[in-house]
Amino acid sequence: MHRSSHSKATAALAVGVVGLLALTGCTGDSGTDASGKPIVTVQVIKDARAKPMDEMPWTKDLAEACGCTIKWEETAQSSWTQQKQASLAASEVADVTIGGYGAGDWGDYGSLFLDLGAELDSLPNLASTFEKSPYAKVASTWDDKIYGAPGVNAGIMANSSAHLFINKQWLDTLGLPVPTTWDEFKTTLEAFKTGDPNGNGQADEIPLDFLAPSTDGWGWFNPNVLLGSFGISVTGGGNGMYADDGTVKNYLTDPQYKEFIQYMNELWDAGVISKDAFTHDFSKYSSTAKGEGDTATVGATFWWTPSDMFGSQLASQYMTLPSLTADSDPGAKKTWFFNGDVLNYNPNKISVAASAKNKDAALKLVDAFYTPDIGIQARYGSFDVAVQKNGDKDYTVLPPADATKNASDWQFQNSLSDGAPGWFVQPGVKLTLPSEQFEVRNVETAYAPDFANIDLNKDVIYGGVSFTADENRQYSLNNTGISQTAMSKFAQWVTKGGIDGEWDSYVADLQKNNLDQQIELQQAAYDRYVAVMQQNDVDLNTELNDPSLQFVENADGTATISR
Repeated sequence: MHRSSHSKATAALAVGVVGLLALTGCTGDSGTDASGKPIVTVQVIKDARAKPMDEMPWTKDLAEACGCTIKWEETAQSSWTQQKQASLAASEVADVTIGGYGAGDWGDYGSLFLDLGAELDSLPNLASTFEKSPYAKVASTWDDKIYGAPGVNAGIMANSSAHLFINKQWLDTLGLPVPTTWDEFKTTLEAFKTGDPNGNGQADEIPLDFLAPSTDGWGWFNPNVLLGSFGISVTGGGNGMYADDGTVKNYLTDPQYKEFIQYMNELWDAGVISKDAFTHDFSKYSSTAKGEGDTATVGATFWWTPSDMFGSQLASQYMTLPSLTADSDPGAKKTWFFNGDVLNYNPNKISVAASAKNKDAALKLVDAFYTPDIGIQARYGSFDVAVQKNGDKDYTVLPPADATKNASDWQFQNSLSDGAPGWFVQPGVKLTLPSEQFEVRNVETAYAPDFANIDLNKDVIYGGVSFTADENRQYSLNNTGISQTAMSKFAQWVTKGGIDGEWDSYVADLQKNNLDQQIELQQAAYDRYVAVMQQNDVDLNTELNDPSLQFVENADGTATISR
């Protein structure tokens, strides 16, 4: 019975794969078009806001650069997981894929992809990127191979995706100072709850809100960033791993993590956390933050920038709240949530199939993204639509031609935005951006002292750290039990209390779920990654804070970045 069920399932999967591949057109294509030009099939994983690729004029420049005809296969991000699994299971991938595959795929399916590191003689622009930005090469390396080329955002991106904002207008209305400690923050939130700071005569204020943590682990906009008050360098990983002077540790069983949960429980019991914080989805979370017209309803929350979170009408009410001091440890060397390595050196943006029918044309297409003209258009939009080309390597990102679109939506509509491969501010490039495009730079000023306490060569679980196929299987198996235990207990303890009586059994449960082995696996992968950094003479403290990068704010409210 088991074998029969398995056979039926296998047959069903095979039918599904064949049907899906027939729809996507990954098989059976002629190698050239009617005029004899090589055809390159490009699978692109897109934001839902993006136009069809053929309606973006810059894609014509890309086709000209590779001397090929591009056959686009377009998939929304929300639909990609199922399609990817089917394609990999059938050993059928497009000639080129943008945004589809990553380090988790290379272990079992690396043979399906071309090692671009062995093709750098045919990729002069990518080779130059790796030579002049060595961490970009490190972030792209897996088991001494390069299956995916990066998006190098240094100069236009941030050190952190998560920032804590507080309504400064509410503070002024209530005559309150900017809080600097956990206790002061709690007192402020309580005043927000009872003092009618938005002045509408209703008790509709939500003092503190955050995006609901996932059962799979911590995300970018969750309150675990407060662990930086103890000097715990929280990074992008969701399972509690962090690095301290080159040693991998896990905070899920740390007494300071317990103290953090107890603090969150105090906030919950005081009624200052949104009652929907553990249940709402992103749409509800973001719409709540935008309030009603010019009346704000949220006092403090975590996000990217004020305009992105609260909208243009309310953004000016908010300020970045600097890292808070833990009252129990006022002398701690504070840090802040850091994932600037992967934000600035985003790996695996574009890959090439080992079976690509027109390999030379496919490589030319990939390499074209690392020229300024193609890279800038892929990142921000086509010339004369979203970008003005002022001269050689000199570009200005234009405001939206559609007045109903904000700058972010306009960019996502006309480009691959942050999904683009390329090196965008490479030597000689001059890029002028509207205010919304560099707002995050001013947001992060508040955390400069915290980032200064992070040694980027020793204190970061890098986004590019990856596992062997066997390690990845074991890590994923362990992570299921660890994350489900930790995240369910976090929600329970914040909303219902009881941590003191259950802490020891909780720690024991994590140990039973192989937390120690998980740390060992992470350490091994981390050590390999650091070794590659050393082999490539990388000093990330210097490279990420490159003194050759110049940032100048202009009188018209724009800013110009150059290298």
